[in-house]
Amino acid sequence: MQDRIRLVLAGLALAVGVACGEGTGPADQGSFTGTVTGDLTLALNGTAVFGIASQGGSQGFVIALDQKGATQFDRDVIVLGRFNTQRPEVGTYVVIPAACTMCSPDDFDGGYVFQRASGESGFFVSETGAVQVTASSGDEVVGSVSFTAVVLSGSGTSSATNLTVTAQFRAVPGQIPTVGG
Repeated sequence: MQDRIRLVLAGLALAVGVACGEGTGPADQGSFTGTVTGDLTLALNGTAVFGIASQGGSQGFVIALDQKGATQFDRDVIVLGRFNTQRPEVGTYVVIPAACTMCSPDDFDGGYVFQRASGESGFFVSETGAVQVTASSGDEVVGSVSFTAVVLSGSGTSSATNLTVTAQFRAVPGQIPTVGG
């Protein structure tokens, strides 16, 4: 259970960690469109990347969907992770609760984090849902995701507690995003 929570938290920590400068990445940074509904209502779009993330002794495959706002402190990031480091094949995968105790390494856990220039922030972890992969190669992973999420206890400043996150993505190999600077 703790390992799965740590993988989602590692992805979320990377998504809100402080890093100066964005650097110049590849011209094709993938793309996504999505929505957040429930206690928040948002339309999202931005870049989509995939790669391997490490936390402690665990590694996993991660897809990160990143919407940058007008400032470096205005960000929305959706993170999907699993303990299998192999790129997922075409198919449908379960999105499980972040605190899952009986999970397959092929199952995904999900997270959503937002940060605003005003100082408001929120960290949410998946409860249930699915990832649909419609194309998968070393150059891209294409698909969609939908999951329900709950606020991670004691995190962020938002009053939101329950969300549904949906997105369509075309992720390319890349570095998991960071925020700040």
